[in-house]
Amino acid sequence: MTINDFEKMKGDELITFISWKAEYFEEAKLAFTVFCFRYEKDLQQKAEIYCSKFEYNESIALMAVECSFGRVWNYPTFDMKKSHVKDENKAILLWMYRILYTQIILFKNRDTCAQPTEEEDLTLINNLDEYASFSSKENLEKKKELIEKCSIIESALQGLSQKHKIIYFTYLAYELPKKNIPRSITKKLREHLDLTQNSIRVYNNEAVKHVESYINKINGK
Repeated sequence: MTINDFEKMKGDELITFISWKAEYFEEAKLAFTVFCFRYEKDLQQKAEIYCSKFEYNESIALMAVECSFGRVWNYPTFDMKKSHVKDENKAILLWMYRILYTQIILFKNRDTCAQPTEEEDLTLINNLDEYASFSSKENLEKKKELIEKCSIIESALQGLSQKHKIIYFTYLAYELPKKNIPRSITKKLREHLDLTQNSIRVYNNEAVKHVESYINKINGK
């Protein structure tokens, strides 16, 4: 693929390619280049407005923009479904403006990007492929192996709701022996699925029992 191919893509498609950088690094770089060029002007204008309120100079605004794009490269988490705006470009800019504002207000020494906490970057796991990517990180072979091993789980979950699947895979990714999953994740589950914490536990228990029953059945137990 050439840069011309990426210039024809919509913003969310560019973000998708950026998120595939572990597997398709060169394509992700091209997508990121086009993404930055497309939204840089708007982001720079907004950065100057924000910075003027804090009495920061133009160099801080420029650096905040660079840091914001760096954040997109590392965490391409834009989701059009979560936006209240129908226009895709406006939705992406609103998403970027929030990142930009955070970079500016957390700017400490005026010479480095604001770094998010570890828990800030935790995301919900919606399906088997996301779980495999999360668990294998940048190891593509391990990802393929996980998908093959866990495909039986995906089959077991077919009869359950999407909420069951998100909760199940998220718990599977983050839950450790004798430890609860991170609070930031349980908060995101509550907000994203509009459920109470008790309901989330019920959904997870139902999914676990459903998977166990399915596996026992195919094993003849």
